[in-house]
Amino acid sequence: MEILQIGFIGFGLIGGSIAKALRAYRPQCHMIATSRSLSPLYQAQKDGVLDEITDCVNEQFSGCDIIFICTPVVTITKYFELLKPLIKSSCILTDVGSVKESIYSAAKNAGLENNFIGGHPMAGSEQSGYTSAHADLLCGAKYVITPSAHTSKEHLDAYVELVKDIKAVPIVMDPATHDYCAAAISHVPHLVSAALAKLVKDADTGDYKDYMHLLAAGGFKDTTRIAASSPEMWEQICLTNSSAISNILEQYIEMLETIKDNIDKKTPGYVASLFEMSREYRNSLESRHPEH
Repeated sequence: MEILQIGFIGFGLIGGSIAKALRAYRPQCHMIATSRSLSPLYQAQKDGVLDEITDCVNEQFSGCDIIFICTPVVTITKYFELLKPLIKSSCILTDVGSVKESIYSAAKNAGLENNFIGGHPMAGSEQSGYTSAHADLLCGAKYVITPSAHTSKEHLDAYVELVKDIKAVPIVMDPATHDYCAAAISHVPHLVSAALAKLVKDADTGDYKDYMHLLAAGGFKDTTRIAASSPEMWEQICLTNSSAISNILEQYIEMLETIKDNIDKKTPGYVASLFEMSREYRNSLESRHPEH
């Protein structure tokens, strides 16, 4: 299957970066987009990134070989019913959300199991919107692809090749595995970061008032950096991946209780052993995922 016509629904940082990468590495592609705000679309057309723009999902998407739904997680599924009567049978529908199983279930319920392949480009930036998008954002980034049992080999191969062409690294797994892994390496860390920031804020009162804020430096700032992420986005993610997040949180709470118990008992060597094991795993990430 050759992917020549590409559609985008939503056109912010990720959608814009995918489109810019495609324009750079697959210049023969014809790209069309719609978005809640039309101004970034006009700019992308002026930049030579988009060929067509439209103010809604309509027949202009009927010729697409692949359509990227790049909207917030909770709004992705509403487009399935809009697209179902429009797309051709060979069209691949995909998304860029950080939760996969609930979106796959919605695609299945909409009768789009043959068309839908979940996608999660694991790249981002502190900035947002098309103005911050660039072709190299995905370069070297892991790009998770979650096919179903109904996904054809032709569709999957075409999607994998497209991801490779934009210089990302495709990793194929099932939706449930993705969501459990994402809960552990992304969703729970964001909650832990937010909880720590709130803990210190609440503790920075009375006799300690403002001292913690005054003294907070590298370690605290590094640990709580991701607490500054979008509140709306993270509420949506936690609502749509609640089971996996709850599972990992339960394990984390049990570990914290074990740590507290050993600190209370002043167990010799426990903290050193904990840091040694943790340091070894953390350092292995650097060698496996070098900065690019």
